[in-house]
Amino acid sequence: MVFSSTWRRSNGKGSSPAVGAGLAILVNANAKRGGRRIAAQLGRALPGARIRLTKTIDEIEGWLKTVRDARCILAAGGDGTAIALLNAMHHVLPKNEALPIVGLLPLGTGNAWARSTGARKLGQLVGVLAGLGPGTLPTRRFGLVECEGVLTGFAGCGWDAQILNDYKNQLEASRGPGKRVAKSVYGYLGAMLFRTTPKQLVSGRPHVLIENMGDEVYTVDSKGKIVKIEGVGNGAVLYEGLASVAGCATVPEFGYGFRAFPFAERLPGYLSVRIYDRSALGAITDLHPLWHGTHPLRGMRDWFSTAVRMTFSRPMPLQIGGDAVGERQTVDYRISERTVEMLDWRSLN
Repeated sequence: MVFSSTWRRSNGKGSSPAVGAGLAILVNANAKRGGRRIAAQLGRALPGARIRLTKTIDEIEGWLKTVRDARCILAAGGDGTAIALLNAMHHVLPKNEALPIVGLLPLGTGNAWARSTGARKLGQLVGVLAGLGPGTLPTRRFGLVECEGVLTGFAGCGWDAQILNDYKNQLEASRGPGKRVAKSVYGYLGAMLFRTTPKQLVSGRPHVLIENMGDEVYTVDSKGKIVKIEGVGNGAVLYEGLASVAGCATVPEFGYGFRAFPFAERLPGYLSVRIYDRSALGAITDLHPLWHGTHPLRGMRDWFSTAVRMTFSRPMPLQIGGDAVGERQTVDYRISERTVEMLDWRSLN
């Protein structure tokens, strides 16, 4: 990808070194679409921006200490890059200090969080950044899930984590022209249908016990209205039974437009807690409504809580923000005290 020379103009007045001033851009050196090349192109298109190519969380934290006055800090990469930036901010900044505005430039595979903020093609977004005026930036506030000490937009056990493992393994095994397809949504679906589903047919669904570790709990009725569940408090059992997927989120998508948590932004300050209890064959039958977040849907159950504990009948693969982190039998989730203002690309485009 080559950035258009027109991106170097500001308001049509010609070249200006101030284009991109006030922006700090973190570029993942290991990004799928070429981190080093993109960093160089961003530097040419936004000469006033502070750009840093990083590989480790320590590098990110060190860089953040030098850009505390940035108007907006952008993460160029996938969901892992965005989450690494958020957690580095969380570690560097005092707990009583608000996180800076964060913008997402998608260079990853699924780009779940970037899509949730309205991000489109990278070239278009850089053009928008080059034309930013001095006014207040439009943002959308997102809550954050805390899981095993990591702040994220979504996490869960079950098929989602298994699909990520299978998808990753499929990518590593792909060669030649087939690798391009393997990196697409079709590759993701292929991993789900031909790798994950057969495993699930053999192993079956585990039992899960979901306990409320917060206070008030809400649910979603058949018409999509959020209602409080009376008489349910700390320690109450929200669900006990079979589950294929069980997780929490504050963002609606898993990537590729898959609206796994369509209600995630409906109740600020709460986790969107979801389970899907149907079999692998049932999920294939429901694939279209599952993908588009249709409600109500057979086998889908929703709650809103500030903290939950999920205990499974056997160790299950866990993913945090799209990264598979191994197997767990018990997982705790809670809503973080932190929130983040994300650059709202829909209001800028």
